[in-house]
Amino acid sequence: MHSHPIHWTRYVITPTSLLSHSRMIRFSLWLFAFFIASHAISQERWQSDAYIQDSFIKIALEREYKETKHPKLIRWAKPIKLFFESDSGDASLQKELLSVHAQHLAYITGLSIDFTDDPKKANIFVIFTDYDNMENKVKQYIGDPEKIRAALNEAICLGNFSRNSRYEITKGTIIIPVDYARRKARFLDCIVEEITQLLGLPNDSNDVFPSVFNDVSIDTYISPLDYLLLKALYSSQLKPGMNVDQTKVAFPNVLKELHANKDIENAVERVQKYSLKVYLGD
Repeated sequence: MHSHPIHWTRYVITPTSLLSHSRMIRFSLWLFAFFIASHAISQERWQSDAYIQDSFIKIALEREYKETKHPKLIRWAKPIKLFFESDSGDASLQKELLSVHAQHLAYITGLSIDFTDDPKKANIFVIFTDYDNMENKVKQYIGDPEKIRAALNEAICLGNFSRNSRYEITKGTIIIPVDYARRKARFLDCIVEEITQLLGLPNDSNDVFPSVFNDVSIDTYISPLDYLLLKALYSSQLKPGMNVDQTKVAFPNVLKELHANKDIENAVERVQKYSLKVYLGD
């Protein structure tokens, strides 16, 4: 196991109509330029094929805290069973928020995501605790805190995963220090970002926007671009274990799929279906 269309009008020109025709040409050229500019503005930067691919490579195939010379694509191959535990704050609210977001992710990716009360059947453990109890929870659910010291020191909340030799994610742990996350106004962010990253998008990048994977962005909820990255990750065109070059070769087929399903064009609307943002009325 490893831890981590244009219509042209034809005019007949006579000497008496030359001046008005000249004005008509200028007006037509202005109208044409306006049409092109309006079309360009109608598509956001993050909706371009090149931007989606570049963002996917950054978020799926780079590693945070631990540099990897030969990164590979990782994702889940089996149903996800969530085990919930809380010893800090409003446990019922925490589980409710987690449940809504988990089902949103299931809708987007096609993964089966459910809760279990049996830790032996669980493969993702979501722990809500106090900041002072973080290291104890790491010892209990992950292992030696020193092995993830950089993450512990830098992160407000913590996500950790394990994979098998086929680059399938087999286990994940999320630890959210309720008191510290609320003090930093990142409680909801922790719930949304950590479990989303555990699906196989483990990196953060300030070059990817708008996104919950951007540490300087103000996004609390999954963005339209994040929706596309998740759809791409679980596309049948990609396989766990693909390296960067293999992913780049296969990605045009992913984009073709996204266009065929109108996911790119309708991402702004589709990302809201079953979302925590809509649930909370934000």
